Amino acid sequence: MKNEKRNGLNREKYQEKKEAKIFEMPLSLKVSGTNLEGREFEEASTLSYISSEEASFLLETDVEPSSLLKLIIPLPDSLAEGQPLSLVLKGKVISMEPIMNKKNTKKVRIRLDSRYFIGREEV
Repeated sequence: MKNEKRNGLNREKYQEKKEAKIFEMPLSLKVSGTNLEGREFEEASTLSYISSEEASFLLETDVEPSSLLKLIIPLPDSLAEGQPLSLVLKGKVISMEPIMNKKNTKKVRIRLDSRYFIGREEV
């Protein structure tokens, strides 16, 4: 019984660690990719939330489910030590939900690739 209780606690702690922490941050970003017509697009947006696995933002451009999108998020001066640095991420669309009060606007969620880049990308 003691081992079962201890194992149960360990499982709970493991699951807590396994779950990604979500940060709600209204940061400006630039989204780019290919639209439904197959044309390259670039759109300014605002980050709704980000975790180590996913990100969410609003998008007016129509994209295919599972399409690859690139996000460029400028880092605040306090994090970038006064240099114009941006966090560059890529990921595949995993869901799109229409926004009721905004015509043609969708809340898009992407699953982030494990790779990222911090550099001088302009927004």
